[in-house]
Amino acid sequence: MRASSAAIVVLLMLLADAAQGGNLEPSPPGLDARAIAEKVEEIFRGNSSYMHATMTVVSPRLPTPRRVEFRAWDDRPQKRSFIRILAPPKDAGMAFLKIHPNLWNFIPRVERTIRIPPSMMLQSWMGSDFTNDDLVRESSQLDDYDHLLLGVDPDPDTSESERAYVIEYRPHEDAPVVWGKIVSWVDAERYAPLRQDFYDENGTKLRQIRFSEIREVQGRPYPHRWSLVPLDKEGHETLIEIEEIRFDEKFDEDIFSKRNLTRRD
Repeated sequence: MRASSAAIVVLLMLLADAAQGGNLEPSPPGLDARAIAEKVEEIFRGNSSYMHATMTVVSPRLPTPRRVEFRAWDDRPQKRSFIRILAPPKDAGMAFLKIHPNLWNFIPRVERTIRIPPSMMLQSWMGSDFTNDDLVRESSQLDDYDHLLLGVDPDPDTSESERAYVIEYRPHEDAPVVWGKIVSWVDAERYAPLRQDFYDENGTKLRQIRFSEIREVQGRPYPHRWSLVPLDKEGHETLIEIEEIRFDEKFDEDIFSKRNLTRRD
């Protein structure tokens, strides 16, 4: 019975993988999944980046969409990031600072700085469908996952690309991540990210992020529109639109300091 049960489990896993892959074509020989993931990470983040963006949150609980304007600085090698909220007025001045492994949040309404514990990293960021972890990138899709190239999608369901590599990210056993796996679509010519599907440990797809409006920025094909849809929350969507993005600049060290949290600029 044990051998039979094991065989059934393996069969179900193979069927699930086949259903997920759809009509994928075999990958060209010599392609390495991790190398593709590294190219995507370099395009998306570089060694450092500065971003000015607007986030729009749509929810049945909101009478009108909520708009949040923010600026963000990311220092990937030193695992540091800083985010300043510019609007709406009631949240202007709020700030987030990550210096690995710590994350702090300054709340100007009460003139208080709090440390966000690891248990809250997966909570909603600014009332959106993104999490604290999504925005400050505490977990790493390179370091916390193994990468498997599933094949080539000849029709990736986007106007941004005609062919896409499909990569499965499988978390390490000891990785501090919540997802059972991530499946990512990457443009086969430019290596721009196109889409990511996120699954729980039981193989249920819980959310999807689509990347579009890809424009060249400092030689990078960078998506200026990110749409996140949680599949278990009907009527919810969070959209991030990039107003400005710059890469590999040298930042003032004071940006990544606790005293910068309370500044009003």
